[in-house]
Amino acid sequence: MSAMTTSMRGLKQAAESGSFAISKEGAEAYIKAIEDAQKELRQLDKYNAQLAQETKLGTSPDAQAMSRYNVESANGGAGTTGILPALDQLKMALEDARLAMKKAIENYDQVDGSAASGLKRY
Repeated sequence: MSAMTTSMRGLKQAAESGSFAISKEGAEAYIKAIEDAQKELRQLDKYNAQLAQETKLGTSPDAQAMSRYNVESANGGAGTTGILPALDQLKMALEDARLAMKKAIENYDQVDGSAASGLKRY
């Protein structure tokens, strides 16, 4: 997940610096897919609090250990990122990608406009 977050951050930086441009038509499918994924993740948010809670498995030592394991799986713990932090990273990566696409459209329009204004009309 961190590799994806890093890649999307790099894409966003490339767009912000002007070194990445894409036509509106080319970016629309990407933006729609990103926004659809963001919508689905927002719908999952209502269940995320449940994942972070201890499961009620009883009072035996095994039940308590399993309950702690479930919480660590959700929140992260020794040697694991956890599903909730991973989802947060995914949300950030998607937003970086969405912003990069929007900026890349602006970059394309500027380059296209500059090229068009440089042509002489006869």
